[in-house]
Parts: sequence; C-alpha cells; structure tokens
Amino acid sequence: MTFPRLSVAAGALPLSIFQRLYDRLAGFRGDVIPLQIGDTYLLPPASGRLSEQDFTADERELYAYGPAPGWPPLVAALTGKVRRHNRIPVEDGGVQITAGATHALACAVGALLDPGDELILLTPHWPLIRGIAQSRSVVSIEVPFSQMLLADPGADPYALLARAVSARTRAIYVCTPNNPDGLVLDLAMLDAIARVAEQAGLWVLADEVYEHYTYDRPHVSVASLPALAPRTLTVGSFSKSYGQAGLRVGYVAGPRPVIEAVRKMSNHSVYNVPHALQRAALAALTGGDGFLADARARYRQARDRAVAALRVPVRSPQGSTYLFLDLGGHGGGVDGCLPVLERIAAAGVLLAPGAPFGLASADWARLCFTAVPEDRLLEGIDRINRVL
Repeated sequence: MTFPRLSVAAGALPLSIFQRLYDRLAGFRGDVIPLQIGDTYLLPPASGRLSEQDFTADERELYAYGPAPGWPPLVAALTGKVRRHNRIPVEDGGVQITAGATHALACAVGALLDPGDELILLTPHWPLIRGIAQSRSVVSIEVPFSQMLLADPGADPYALLARAVSARTRAIYVCTPNNPDGLVLDLAMLDAIARVAEQAGLWVLADEVYEHYTYDRPHVSVASLPALAPRTLTVGSFSKSYGQAGLRVGYVAGPRPVIEAVRKMSNHSVYNVPHALQRAALAALTGGDGFLADARARYRQARDRAVAALRVPVRSPQGSTYLFLDLGGHGGGVDGCLPVLERIAAAGVLLAPGAPFGLASADWARLCFTAVPEDRLLEGIDRINRVL
C-alpha cells in the first residue's frame, strides 16, 4: 500500500535528544538522578498551587472558552509587571498569554518569519528554538556568541553578529540569562545587538524566562533599550520563575501590532490557555515575591557547591539554573561527548548532551543544578566524578 509522504519539516525535526541516554539508563538499578531537564525540585509558591485556588468562584468561567489574549486579570497584571520590572514600554494590548514559553516562541516565529528566511541564533542556544524554526522551514544561522565572549572578554560582539547577517536575515534569537551557559547580557552586548538589528532591519526574539535568577550581574531586558523596544518580542514563563512548569503558562510582550499577529498564531494553535491554570499563574505572580527570593538564595548555594564539587572545567554561571560542562578531555569524535554521557547514564545520572545547543557544543554537556535537592545533586556529581 502506498501512503502520502510526511512533510519535509516533520522529517527534519530530531527525536528526543535523550533517547540514547535513556537506553543506557535502562540497565541501572538504583536511585536515578535526573540532571538533564530544566526543572526545579521546589513546589510553587503556596498561593500559586492548584490546591489553593478557589475554583467555586465564577465556576462557569472554568468551562467556557476564554478570551484569545488571555484571562483579563492576568493580562493586566503582566502588563504592569513588564512595565515596572522589565522597564519595557508596552501598550495595553501588548501582552499575549501562551501555553508556556515554547508556544510563545513558536507563535513569534510564525508571526515574523517566512519559509527561507534566516534566524540568527546566538549560541549555545536553547535547543527547541532550532526545531521551531525548522518546523516553519526557517533557516537557522548559528553565531558562537556567549562562549566566545566568556572565553575572550575583549571580543567584539558587534563584529560577531554583523558578519552573520545576509540579505535573507530577518531576526535574531537572544536568550538572557542564557540557557545553557548562564551568561547574562550586559548593556554593551545589548547595544551591539541593537546596532546590528537597526542597521539590518531585524526583529529580535528575547527569551528571558530566567529573568528572576541572576547571581553576579543584574538582568537587563532587551526591549528596555529604546532602540530595541519597537522591534523586540519578549518571552517570559511561569515554568521557570515560579516552578509551575506543569501548568504550561507563558507570555509574550511587544509592540501591539506585532502582538496582534502573534495572537493570530496562538488562536490557530491552542485557541486559549486553560482558564484554571491562568488563575494559578496570577496567584503566583501577585503572591510569589518571597518564593523568588528564597529560590534565588537556594539556587545560588546549589550553583556554588556544584561548581566546587565538579572535577571538570566549568564556569560559574551568572544566571539561569545550569552548568555547562566542558567534556572535551573525555572523548570527542563524531559523537562528541555522547559516549561519556552514556557511561554517566549507566551510573544512574542523566545530563543533556551539548550538540543540540549548537554545532560547536558537541563536547559539552548541560547539568541542571535545581532539578533535585542539594544532597542528591552532590551525590550525582560524585557519580559523575567517579565515571570521569
């Protein structure tokens, strides 16, 4: 029997980056320590837990279709937050609620780029952005950026970016604080992005989901620069800020005409985010300041203890919740560090392989230091050290 072919985009998308490691893990008998996924062991702030919500008030709203932009109280609260905390001059109507930051970025790419357009990725980058681009036949152009700047503080970020721009370039993807290496972009770096974007007439996609977790340098929102505000879409996430990953609530903020285009993309994908989950997100946003302060202190301590315990080259990240480990001295070749990660998986610890974060990162691996409590984190690092 002959079947129609699958789409080119579907064929190009990779399967799980963890499958080979899961296969090796299958033979391990004991306590598995999952350090590969960007999650937290902390429960959300009490105010933001589903068990604390009063779903009997206006119960009919829970079961009806919701407004396309999002639940009005949450939209209003986020609009105020973006103006005050991020210092982005967003208009009313300039915020769209999405099903997590992944959905926000997918809608943003769909609104801004056409098949064949080029999207510059400052690498190492969050892996799913490349797949999002592929799914729309957008061409990703990797620019080694944060690793270059970390290795050589005298490097010129403007020159790194400018030489990657072509006639087909339409946008730049920026993640700050960076996933996976924790670089927090400073004003000089943001100014370089602004100059390139202005000169070439580019959009900027600002992935700022780790905005609340910086340790050595304050976070500056990309769109807070006047030159970047009219051309930037800023993405945030309740998954990372408030430990509500399972609720899948995110948002994107930007110029109102652009957000209206993003809204069309959202409307034709999930239509609206479940109302009950938006209620819990609003409760976290309005009552979660204490949670943020406590989590930041815990994460800083976990970062410092993990860096001190590891016996591989690693820089202390300025922000985010990850360590990016240089495993170049433990293998290499066609598969990069995958063979050593398989050995680590056989010892019951999972790390994320570096290749999906950028072609230049095949010998690196990402470790999430917030995924498990500190005692299990240090046990996992001890196992890693023994394997290496």
